[in-house]
Amino acid sequence: MIYWLLFVFGLLVGSFLNVIIYRETHEDEAKHSFLPSWAIGRSRCPKCKHQLAWFDNIPLLSFLILKGKCRYCQQKISYQYPFIELITGLEFVWVYWLLSRLAFFKQMEGFFSLGVLGFWLIIFSLSIILSWIDIKKQILPDSILIPAIILALLRLLITGRWQFLLTAVIAASFFGFLYLITKCKGIGFGDVKLGFFIGLVLGWWSWLLVALFIAFLTGAFVGVILIVVRKKTLKSAVPFGPFLLLGMLIAKIWGENIWLWYLGLAR
Repeated sequence: MIYWLLFVFGLLVGSFLNVIIYRETHEDEAKHSFLPSWAIGRSRCPKCKHQLAWFDNIPLLSFLILKGKCRYCQQKISYQYPFIELITGLEFVWVYWLLSRLAFFKQMEGFFSLGVLGFWLIIFSLSIILSWIDIKKQILPDSILIPAIILALLRLLITGRWQFLLTAVIAASFFGFLYLITKCKGIGFGDVKLGFFIGLVLGWWSWLLVALFIAFLTGAFVGVILIVVRKKTLKSAVPFGPFLLLGMLIAKIWGENIWLWYLGLAR
């Protein structure tokens, strides 16, 4: 039952993530407000701008009932919306399943264990938002990235693992160096801040190395494929944020095993 509840809750959160992604990638949405764009107004059709009713916003179900078209203008609804909802629902189930298999999580009780689960659900959800926005607009907005960094810092405040700050500074310095030597063309300053966030989340420098290796490896692999199919050229910019976040999540889950495996090969 708890898996189904988490899945449904994840679908609802995924619907909200779609709102954030859409409004963060459309500058005309509440751009004169001091509040984040995603906090202003109700959902509207991106084509005809008609305000959507509550029954038009039921995650996955509304898309299927409407056959992928707006109820009011009959224009096609992007597959991004059901995809983000579905992947978020699956993510919530997966994260809980991962944590429930760890001994330290089983030993926790009450609010603290709920807090650990909430932290990682938010981290994974923010990773989805940042990755999708970077893919669409090649930006990593401060309105999402700064709260993510604050959340990671609050975790350090609670756990007392302030040594993780050193890893964060090392990661940010590495990307800052790349930012300077490429004269802001090879990498953006958003990646520098993202590196700081990744360092805070991972904590251990060995896991950071694993994350960077995975990010550069997968980024190069996808880049070569895009060039081969002629979607990109050697001079085209490819968003690096999704690969960094993918590396971070893989390193957080399997970083120790990958690092020990590497040390075994090195011997």
